[in-house]
Amino acid sequence: MYLKRIWHAFAVCLMLLSQVALAEPLSSGWLKHPDHPPVKVQLTLADVDAGQVGELNALLDVALSGDWKTYWRAPGEGGIPPTLDWSASENIATVDWHWPLPQRYVLQGIETLGYKGDTLFPLTIRLKDPGQPFRLKGTLTLSSCTNVCVLTDYPVELSGQAAGLKADDGFLHQWGEAMARVPQGDGGAVLQSIVWDEKQQLLQLAIEAASPWQQADLFLFGEDETVSELIFSRPQIQIDGKRLTATFGVKHWLGTPELEGKPLLIHLADTHLSAELSGAIATGHVAKPQPSLPLWSLFLMALAGGLILNIMPCVLPVLGMKVHGVMMSSQGSRSQVRGHFMASALGILLSFWLIAAGLSLLKLSGQSLGWGIQFQQPWFIGFMVLLTWGFGLNLLGVFEINLPSKWQTRLAGAGDDSRLGHLLQGMLATLLATPCTAPFLGTAVAFALGADYPMLFALFSAMGLGMALPWLMLALWPALAQRLPKPGRWMNWVKPVFALMMLATCLWLLSLLQSFFSVAVILGLGALMSLLTLGLLGKRYGTQVMVYAIGGSFLFASLALGVGYLTRDAWVSPLPSDHHWQPLNLVQLKQAVDEGKTVFVDVTADWCITCQANKVGVLLQNPVYDALGDDRVLLMRGDWTKPSEEITAYLKANGRFGVPFNQVYGPGTPAGNPLPVILSSDGVLAALAEAESRQ
Repeated sequence: MYLKRIWHAFAVCLMLLSQVALAEPLSSGWLKHPDHPPVKVQLTLADVDAGQVGELNALLDVALSGDWKTYWRAPGEGGIPPTLDWSASENIATVDWHWPLPQRYVLQGIETLGYKGDTLFPLTIRLKDPGQPFRLKGTLTLSSCTNVCVLTDYPVELSGQAAGLKADDGFLHQWGEAMARVPQGDGGAVLQSIVWDEKQQLLQLAIEAASPWQQADLFLFGEDETVSELIFSRPQIQIDGKRLTATFGVKHWLGTPELEGKPLLIHLADTHLSAELSGAIATGHVAKPQPSLPLWSLFLMALAGGLILNIMPCVLPVLGMKVHGVMMSSQGSRSQVRGHFMASALGILLSFWLIAAGLSLLKLSGQSLGWGIQFQQPWFIGFMVLLTWGFGLNLLGVFEINLPSKWQTRLAGAGDDSRLGHLLQGMLATLLATPCTAPFLGTAVAFALGADYPMLFALFSAMGLGMALPWLMLALWPALAQRLPKPGRWMNWVKPVFALMMLATCLWLLSLLQSFFSVAVILGLGALMSLLTLGLLGKRYGTQVMVYAIGGSFLFASLALGVGYLTRDAWVSPLPSDHHWQPLNLVQLKQAVDEGKTVFVDVTADWCITCQANKVGVLLQNPVYDALGDDRVLLMRGDWTKPSEEITAYLKANGRFGVPFNQVYGPGTPAGNPLPVILSSDGVLAALAEAESRQ
């Protein structure tokens, strides 16, 4: 009896020891190929979640030394993804491979997606019969490359019993780290559309996230054989707050694949997001985004665009104020001249920084962005009316803009107390320039509004530096300003002309409010401001001067109108009535192009002087006017005077963030042919001819 008990105890110990042994994960150990020593692999098998009966977990550890790399499931323009052939296995139903987010690698212009160093690939293995032993037997085929590629096979075999196979702490830690690198769930992101443009060979995705995007990247894969054979280019990504648009160039060995309805898997990566989305591909038109540019060229464009703003129509109303400032500063000391122009340049830069800060706040809150969108708000236009009115009165001598008394005392020794005025002049010039989209400026603004916050501020600083460049040059070489004519009594006659230019700007801004208020309200405000202006002039210079001002204004206006009327045939022709324009509608636009028509799109705004100059100088002049009146041409206009989500989305889909924007569609250019900011008759006619060329 005693020996029998000892035997039973010994059997129990053996059973417990066997259970402990089974608790260890199964491992193949490191596998190496004698012909390819830089790479080694190891497969480890365990049961992470005992509640999932018949489901085991495996980690495939691929260790690559040096610059060797292997590939993602869609390797890009070269390479072969790793595969595991487990067809010789026993009691294995499925093997699911989980793919960590890859990295992008470029070698001699060829981009591939994959991994370097030590990479863990999680696998989920499902058994046919959990109660029976299993045998995982197969071959791992691994492609690894540097400047050469090697395809290597590694035989793998693991067998055991699922019951009691447990994961130790080391395996659990590695499994958790590996699965954390695998996109899972949608992360709050919503796939809005997948559009395939067969003609352009472009695939475009629109995704809305729960929070604003930062530095996103996307990787595409399709289980369908046709989609899995596609080669996707690096996406061109446009970010607008929480909305992301990614456009991929697509290549296929057949040339033009049929993708409508095919399923697509999307892996997302962002600063705080790793997600997996899926959807079906639809066919449609894709607006081709602007090509990516090197940073140095973007900074040069921003600099050039800011410089050109100085001569754009939006800034011309304050040209008189600038010239007056230069003339008045020219006879001071070199330090005073330098200080005045540095103050003007600082005012310009400050305004651009304030605009960048405001746009950053809007971007952070997920709002739509655009260049000049502040002119869509009546409160801003009202503020600009008061500001230009104040500067006009200042030029008339009604009051002076001075620093606070303490600052004036400190600057008295230098004989300079007017830098605040020059600072404000620089800021005003910038604010009046924002409705304009100058050449080169549109590309820089579009990139800045889609970039991260440091890049946004850097590009807006470059724009401000470009606009301030003339004043900085005068500050560096004050002798240039000192060569100008000396101010004298003749300035008393020129100064009112500059003031009238500023007051005319004030009236133009006041007229913009008619989009928000009735004409009676605008006329009432205009009359009130006129009476106040005359009253202030009378108080400053006396009643006699006020009477002279009224009489002189009426006399000048009468003479100008009379001379203009009598000589009108020699220098101007009456403008024809505008064509009938339909509101911008993308569905009707596509239908018209499908029917073989040409569509001319004009996105404009009442507050955009460049838009009005394009309209009067080109669109309402022959031969463009007659060409637009052709029955085969459909005219569509997007009015951006007030906020419009539809028009803003259209602009951003075309890589633009401001007006004017004109684009021509047709059988020859179904994706649209964007026109330059400043239109020309030859440019418009050429675009219309190209759009009609394939009818």
